[in-house]
Amino acid sequence: MTDAKIVFYFDCASAFSYIGFEFMEKYKALWNIDVDYRPFILEEVMANAKNAFSPYKLPYLFQDLKRTSSMTGILFKGVPANYPYDPIVALRTLQFIKLHNAEKMPQAMRKLWHMEYVQRKAPGSIDDVKQALKGVVDETVVDQAMAASETLEAVRANVAHLKELKGFGAPTILAYKAGSTKPQLFFGSDRFEHLAMYLDREFFPMRQLFANAKI
Repeated sequence: MTDAKIVFYFDCASAFSYIGFEFMEKYKALWNIDVDYRPFILEEVMANAKNAFSPYKLPYLFQDLKRTSSMTGILFKGVPANYPYDPIVALRTLQFIKLHNAEKMPQAMRKLWHMEYVQRKAPGSIDDVKQALKGVVDETVVDQAMAASETLEAVRANVAHLKELKGFGAPTILAYKAGSTKPQLFFGSDRFEHLAMYLDREFFPMRQLFANAKI
């Protein structure tokens, strides 16, 4: 029988992907569950779903991110001046790392988001991504990722899969129960109580999850 698992679709240009990732990393260890991180292009999925941002919604989202940051300690200083930006270099680089050095992928994801939401600099260019990932992977990895057509193909395949699933935003999370090949879809960085109930795992309130260094 197959074990329970989670597929976590994210975009580097999505602040809620960043928040959801930090929650997911906590629960990945607590639940001892396999998590498959898959980069995709949020803009294309939102356009397909005709999911447009209201001009009233964006300021609220940034305020909500600051509240979550103050409650959890997840660092969030704001967004880059040129936000939103084209994240394709970062996405393709992460896909390359996933294929060739998978254990470094979470660290690389965190470094890119740190540049974006703490330093408030968009990791949009090859040089920016190299700078963000210094100390995690050799800078030639970024060049290799951009030269490898399979990285773009994989990111686009993730986009296509989310369109098939009628996805509309990020993060999008697929949860598979043990022994099941049919997942349940969850949307957003605040659905971990739902995930816990669906997978029959323990749920921790936000403050408890991030206040205890052992969790």
